[in-house]
Amino acid sequence: MLNSQLQQLKDLLKIHWGFSEFRYGQEQAISNVLNKTNTVVVMPTGGGKSLIYQLPALILDGVTIVISPLIALMKDQVDSLDKIGIPATFINSSLTATETASRLSAIKNSRYKLVYIAPERFYSREFIELIKSLTVALFAIDEAHCISEWGHDFRPSYMKLREVIKLVGSPTVAALTATATPEVRADIIKQLELQNPSVIITGFDRPNLKFGVIRASDAQKYGHLLDIVRQIGGAGIIYAGTRQKVEDILEYLLANGITAIGYHAGMEAADRQYVQNEFMSGAARIIVATNAFGLGIDKRDIRLIIHFDMPGTIEAYYQEAGRAGRDGQKSYCILFYSPADRYLREFFIAGDNPPPRVITQVYAALLSYDSDTVLATYSELMEGVSEQVPDMAIGTALKILEKESYLERSREKNGLAYLRFMERPEQVRESLGAKAKVQTKTLQALIKHYGESLLSGVEFSPEDLAALGSVKREAVTRLVKKLTEENLAEYRPPFRGTEIKILQRVKPEELRIDFSALKAKHKRELHKLDLMESYVFHDSCRRKYILDYFQDSAAKNCSMCDNCATLNELPAVNSRQSKSINQSAVISLETKLTQLQTYELYQQSMSLEEMAQRRNLKPATIVQHLCFLIEHGKPIDINRFVEPKKQQLIKKAARQIGADRLTPIKEMLGNDFNWDEIRLTLAKTVDKF
Repeated sequence: MLNSQLQQLKDLLKIHWGFSEFRYGQEQAISNVLNKTNTVVVMPTGGGKSLIYQLPALILDGVTIVISPLIALMKDQVDSLDKIGIPATFINSSLTATETASRLSAIKNSRYKLVYIAPERFYSREFIELIKSLTVALFAIDEAHCISEWGHDFRPSYMKLREVIKLVGSPTVAALTATATPEVRADIIKQLELQNPSVIITGFDRPNLKFGVIRASDAQKYGHLLDIVRQIGGAGIIYAGTRQKVEDILEYLLANGITAIGYHAGMEAADRQYVQNEFMSGAARIIVATNAFGLGIDKRDIRLIIHFDMPGTIEAYYQEAGRAGRDGQKSYCILFYSPADRYLREFFIAGDNPPPRVITQVYAALLSYDSDTVLATYSELMEGVSEQVPDMAIGTALKILEKESYLERSREKNGLAYLRFMERPEQVRESLGAKAKVQTKTLQALIKHYGESLLSGVEFSPEDLAALGSVKREAVTRLVKKLTEENLAEYRPPFRGTEIKILQRVKPEELRIDFSALKAKHKRELHKLDLMESYVFHDSCRRKYILDYFQDSAAKNCSMCDNCATLNELPAVNSRQSKSINQSAVISLETKLTQLQTYELYQQSMSLEEMAQRRNLKPATIVQHLCFLIEHGKPIDINRFVEPKKQQLIKKAARQIGADRLTPIKEMLGNDFNWDEIRLTLAKTVDKF
């Protein structure tokens, strides 16, 4: 890079970003890009990776394509660039065909210097043809670890990028990531077919972060959480392992006067954006979220990251913890741990690594359909599987079959419901009556919008209908339930499954899939989980443990973590009681996976009978599973199964007779109480006696 170019870049750096100098590693990486040298960059979270492709894009001839894994992330990046006067846009599935065509036309006319694209777009041949017509100067791949099956966040869509790079004329490639072990770095280079690339590693150390671990039961975690949130001021992120846990923690914090907000992938896009804005603006001090939140979030004053549940890998943990203290100020990264955390992670790993026989059975189930285009839910495909596996294992099996070109899944889901009135709309309104005001309001919106078409049947979005009637989504559900119960309408709920196109029909036993590689991947993920759990029980410097994992030569004792020093500001982290859980207490997957499958159905708000039917088990067995889950800290709301008044009477009997004497309790209560009610109530309250 010439001195004149360097000065030009520094001027642009000052004009657009307000910085006078580059951070460590940025200048070398940018120089590589301008010299057309393919480069792999590993910088810690908040280290300034995005500048490496954003700044050169301003002086390169042609457009810079940026591959980004999340729609919300690319919108945030584009909005930020627009604010500092840099022309950028994005193309993803959130746009209509007209909007996409308009933006591509503007790109051809050199209106934009940076274009963010979701990798899934490259499944479309038509889209690739459009991209081929552009002059691409730089191909930047954000979150490049997603291309590696050795990484913690492998995304099959990234595997298309090697082909795309060739199709757009093999421009200079910059692959960037915050968390990549030597194995992942080597795999990035291999998968992208980069010849003699420059590899820039600026180190992983974040010296301003204080790490600590609290070992406690799920029930104890809540108290520790409240103490820490109150003790440490400033913004904070609390990561939870499931959507339900996010809701539970949020409810707990709000009830205790903490200004907090919740975020997970099950929320509507508009709601997620609102929540993100509230947190970024400071209107909400604490955000409780699954790992769906945080990628690309540039909030520099986050003081606290709490992992309520143990993550599955060191990479995932350090990436999420690294969102604290980007301004260089002292910040805290606290990990909570209970034995059930391992159990949950093993459950996710099992779902992400189905055995070979499950893959072949899922394929066989698809072949049983006469048509090559199949509309099926995971539950329907599960019927063809001979063993108990999580629902997510069916989705993984489909991904594997798709990767090997045996099938293709539609990326568009039909979220429309079907409704047909059995009587004229006026008669239906009269039959419903005037007392149910919310239902009447919803029905009026339905009739006003569709009119007489309701007699022949209409497809509609329950969410849109709720908006039209200014009611909640649940009101629409109650209305159609009422109409069908009284034989006033025929209703079919929105299809929530997947449209699958079978591309090859072969005998299931003749599938050409490298099952040995899949088994190795499963083993590798369990090993990474072992290393994550070892971090919990590590008795020396925590920061050094993490840096050693990434083979960072700068690893040394930090003198700041809970093992190196006493964190006086956080008494719970130093508590001997919080470290009393023995590593041998870890729950094994082989004996306990079945209970988590029940937990997955419980989170779908199923009744005992529905869970039993889905699992092909007796209701009493489902109750046993729920009792086990309660005992291991899972948030089971038994009010769904046992009336509160009955719970009070059961507790009273247990206090008089003893909580471990079920038969005398049953005899005392009489036939109005069944064994399931007694077992669930005692499981929920036995620790209080």
